[in-house]
Amino acid sequence: MPTLTVRELQVSYGRAITALRNVSLEVPAGAVVAVLGSNGAGKTTLLRAISGVLAEHGAAADRGEIVFDGRPITRRSAAAIVAVGIVQAPEGRRIFERLTVGENLRIGSFGVHDAAANRRARRFVCELFPILHDRRDERAGLLSGGQQQMLAIGRALMADPRLLLLDEPSLGLAPQVVGQIAQVITEINARGTTILVVEQNAAMALSVAAHAFVLTTGEVSLSGPAGVLAADDTVRDLYLGRDTEAAVDQELTAAGPREQLRRWVR
Repeated sequence: MPTLTVRELQVSYGRAITALRNVSLEVPAGAVVAVLGSNGAGKTTLLRAISGVLAEHGAAADRGEIVFDGRPITRRSAAAIVAVGIVQAPEGRRIFERLTVGENLRIGSFGVHDAAANRRARRFVCELFPILHDRRDERAGLLSGGQQQMLAIGRALMADPRLLLLDEPSLGLAPQVVGQIAQVITEINARGTTILVVEQNAAMALSVAAHAFVLTTGEVSLSGPAGVLAADDTVRDLYLGRDTEAAVDQELTAAGPREQLRRWVR
């Protein structure tokens, strides 16, 4: 059974602008699935619907349903959705810059009442991002852009998610760091977390995903195994800029995954 199923979802803003039209997709347990698309394609709206925050942005699901582990969650509150194990690292990082790194991480674990799960999550975040532990008493706003992205992902992981939603994790980062973000996603997934990542950077997303969906003006225009889409002429022409693709390929092959990951996070 898929962990997450979206069936014929339609979402509009103010009953005037339709952002998603009959969107259907599946995220199997233990997989990394990517949603690709340009600005305005509806990627962030899709994550808002899954996270239960459409109303906060003046939007609503007009039709369709979202099911997580066999239970409908389409109109459940954001808090209820986090409680079942779906956690999002938002676009643009949105860390609390005036708080310390440690305080940001503790906020991520606010709803976790299982002490063992809390310790397990903190240990994982420290292993994955040792620099966050080293700089735990510093203000988060002093971190570099890449380190702030680490913090945003680490904060989400502190909630011990079963399904991690990543909204444009490569946004605003240098090409070399984008390749390293890919390694982080792979490492998180290898520890057992299911991941849905939405990205404009198709090269990075397709390098980590098993399956991908392409959104075009609110509709799924293509879907299939990531390797097949990466070789598709339409996807390559529309979403895989050659310079970006070459930079990511070079970064991913320059060193082994573990070596590359450790080099970045330290």
